[in-house]
Amino acid sequence: MRKFLLLTVLLVIGHCGLTFAQDKVVTGKVTDGKDGSPLPGVSIAVKGTTKGTTSDGAGVFKVNAADNAVLIISFVGYSTQEIKIGNRSVVNASLFENVNQLSEVVVTGLATSVKRSNLANAVSTISGSQLTGTTSPITTDGALYGKMTGVNIQSNSSVPGGGFSMQMRGVSTLGASAAQPLFIVDGVYIDNSQFSNGRSQANKATGGSSSSPQDNNANRLADLNPDDIENIEVLKGASAAAIYGTRANAGVVIITTKRGKGGKTKISFGQDLGYSEAWRFYGGADWTAEKLTNYFSAADVPLLEAAKASGKYYNYEKEIYGGKGIIRNSRLSLTGGDDKTKFYVNGSLSDETGIIKNTGFTRASVRANIDHKITKWLDFGISTNYIFSNNDRGWTGNDNSNVNYGYSLAYTRPYINLYPDANGNYPDNQASVGENPLAIRDRAVNNQKVNRLLQGFNVNLRLLNRESTSLTVKFNGGLDYQNGFATIYLPSDLQSQRAEANPGFAQDTRTEVTNTNWQVAGVFTKSLMNSKLNLTTSAGVVSLSKDVRLTYTRGTGLPAGISNPGAAKVVSSIPEYQKNKDIGIFAQQEVNFNDQVIVAGGIRFDKSTLNGEFDKYYAFPRGSVAVNVSKFDFFKVDAINQLKFRLAYGETGGVPNWGIPFNQLLTVGTGGQGGLVLSTTGGNAKIKPETATELEGGLDFGLFNNRVTGEFTLYKKKVFDLIQPLTLAPTTGLTSIQTNLADLENVGMEISLGADIIRRENFTWFFRPMYWYNRSKITRLEIPERLTGGFGATFGQWRVKGPSNGVYYSPTEIVGQPRTDPADPTSWTSYGDQQPKFEMSFDNKITFLKNFEFSALFHWKKDYTIVSLSRVLWDEGGNTSDWNSTSLGLGSDGKPATGSNVVPNGIARQNVNGVGQEGYNPSLVSYLRLREVALYYRIPKATIKKAFAGVVENIKVGVSGNNVITWTNYKAGYDPESSNFGSQALGGGVDLGSSPGIRRMMFHITVDF
Repeated sequence: MRKFLLLTVLLVIGHCGLTFAQDKVVTGKVTDGKDGSPLPGVSIAVKGTTKGTTSDGAGVFKVNAADNAVLIISFVGYSTQEIKIGNRSVVNASLFENVNQLSEVVVTGLATSVKRSNLANAVSTISGSQLTGTTSPITTDGALYGKMTGVNIQSNSSVPGGGFSMQMRGVSTLGASAAQPLFIVDGVYIDNSQFSNGRSQANKATGGSSSSPQDNNANRLADLNPDDIENIEVLKGASAAAIYGTRANAGVVIITTKRGKGGKTKISFGQDLGYSEAWRFYGGADWTAEKLTNYFSAADVPLLEAAKASGKYYNYEKEIYGGKGIIRNSRLSLTGGDDKTKFYVNGSLSDETGIIKNTGFTRASVRANIDHKITKWLDFGISTNYIFSNNDRGWTGNDNSNVNYGYSLAYTRPYINLYPDANGNYPDNQASVGENPLAIRDRAVNNQKVNRLLQGFNVNLRLLNRESTSLTVKFNGGLDYQNGFATIYLPSDLQSQRAEANPGFAQDTRTEVTNTNWQVAGVFTKSLMNSKLNLTTSAGVVSLSKDVRLTYTRGTGLPAGISNPGAAKVVSSIPEYQKNKDIGIFAQQEVNFNDQVIVAGGIRFDKSTLNGEFDKYYAFPRGSVAVNVSKFDFFKVDAINQLKFRLAYGETGGVPNWGIPFNQLLTVGTGGQGGLVLSTTGGNAKIKPETATELEGGLDFGLFNNRVTGEFTLYKKKVFDLIQPLTLAPTTGLTSIQTNLADLENVGMEISLGADIIRRENFTWFFRPMYWYNRSKITRLEIPERLTGGFGATFGQWRVKGPSNGVYYSPTEIVGQPRTDPADPTSWTSYGDQQPKFEMSFDNKITFLKNFEFSALFHWKKDYTIVSLSRVLWDEGGNTSDWNSTSLGLGSDGKPATGSNVVPNGIARQNVNGVGQEGYNPSLVSYLRLREVALYYRIPKATIKKAFAGVVENIKVGVSGNNVITWTNYKAGYDPESSNFGSQALGGGVDLGSSPGIRRMMFHITVDF
């Protein structure tokens, strides 16, 4: 702290020299240019000084300023105005909505921000209105798709409660570091991990560790109420995220929630009602005596004929997936305050039942954000959010015990009655899967409850506040505490359990995660040369800590009707504790010359207990320059009002996953006694963090008074010292250790345009197209190449292969059988790349007849490869929708045939595993999806005033849809977005046993008092 204060004093001395001017009191009022209503909470700043204020509830403000001063009037979602005062003492302003966002303020450092028009990086921003203004998502992740360039988002599951992966500018790790971005909410570093609930142990899909990828859990971002969010800023690359150090390799997502604007207390109530349904089904092949006799079991022919004769011929796929989910989302918010205290309070209750019986997600959330100005030089703010969520996830996804619907349905025959009898007993499924999917749906349990508290704080201490000089010390930090309880239960009398040595499975999982962070920073500003040269210096210290305590209590061999694992025949209790801490020191200097040239440079030093040398600091520098050519006097092109060139460089890190530096001890039980054994995976005390460097360049422009705007960006991101497993000789007693023996590179392009195509009093049309792509390649690999992810080379796996003979390979390339050279065991056939050739979005916003608003967002994902085994299962089971067809024209050997040699498609595909057949496994997929569409109507203010005598200010009603229509060539599964392993760095493009994609339709009403 003494060093920090000394640095602060030196900064003050180094920027000495103050200027003074004669001020006068300037008053005014800020209104909405569309309807003339007052705007509270508008920021009014005196340009080139530290003076400023905000408008009150009536839009009125008062500020001290000189005659020659310029007022900068800005408000979130509106175009900023700069007004010269002259000899006036009253200055009024009307602000208009700004869909192009050129004047919005975005984060550039841990303690500073900058106008987008001066930004040297391509930072994607989603406002609250963009997030929830078209349709109201239950979870935040559902509102992000297709709204940001450079970001590839993939759904992990379509069941309620969310679950997604977000990859920014390509691959940032090969699996031994964080594959998902760092999330920060109001300055609180939140945890978005997926912790095991034990489902993968129950269905034998994989082990039950805390990082099990097949548990079908939701991300904890699902806990956030989307309606609380003011905006989201996405720092996609190292050049923008460098100031966040060793946690930023996968990008940074900064979420800011709504805060009070002051003035009259306003109450807003919103209600959403809707339903969800599957947008398509997969099976439906008819069964005939000929089909059974030729390809399955002739003994079943009498059962088939009896079922058809009695009308007991069932569609079990529609029985499981054909329900309609009900969506209810209620919220009530209060906002207001005075010149000293402002508040925002919101309570919400969200409830979505799934299309599958006994699945659903409910969330109760209460948020209170309070800001208070104690004196002119001291203010503070607190953000408190309590959430309780209850999620029934059901049984979808990968499975090795025939429990999940996606497996059993593929083999279940429609002529077998699986419904319970009058006593509630479920018949056995006579198909080869050995499980009744209706019994699993109705009796098995997969539930997770989470209590969560997010607590943030910030304190601003203005030690110096003069005309052209200021010094502010900022303290902020917070707590993210979550306490979870998960239950997995398979009754002992289930058909699949009766085959076990100890029938009946139950697991209780207790999860306690505590994340804390704090930061202290000093920000010094200085204006020189008549306010043309503005300097901002910031420096500070950051501390992050995480404490995870997991306990799995698992029982097998349960008495009938008992779900308590402690009452089982075989009981095991597995505790798992994780604890780590990071310390960071940062400094940044920003120089702005008359908004013409903006230069910034900074550095961060980080250490982490997750590194092998946990006391060693690693440096992460950054630098950037932006040149606003249109601000120079020589540039006189009336049609171009903004032209900015920008260049940025930065470095970030990715700490190793927990436990990599050390040899792990595993618990065992022998003869009733507990003990420890050494893991066969060795630790590496010299392991380093993965590091990324990025060079980004581009240009931004605005034409015709910003009616047309655009951003164009090129980037090259290199990641060094990637952590990879090195296989050891058996004589060492270890199978492998993790080493820093790989590098990779990502290059890509991002283009975003925005145009007010029509701007008339009664009709406006804003159109925003976006385009982006990324290409990855491994540039160094000092271990033998390997395949990872998926289910073996027969179906397709991800290849980790270094450059060979000048040829570079993508880490997301999917390869498999057959080998192109039988003599070369690594000569795999390339199926394609998991990363798409490109992505595009088309966002449309139309207003007409003054009070109607129409929105539509289309998202196009072109040519990417999916490993899908769903069709393999359905073909084997005889239920694929086109199983009986002979349209492929293939024989039993999978080769073209004619006449009687042609076999049904379902047989032909099994013999070649679909390789080379478009739309099957592996699948080269594209889709165009209408992600969001809505129509709203605002009741005229005059009508409202007459009807409610001024008690009600606004009423807005509307209808919307989410994932309404999808055009795709994907035939190998339900949904081209779904992935079993989406949260993994590699292997995220696997679709197996998934449930259908969901279409949601909703009605909305919002009333403001």
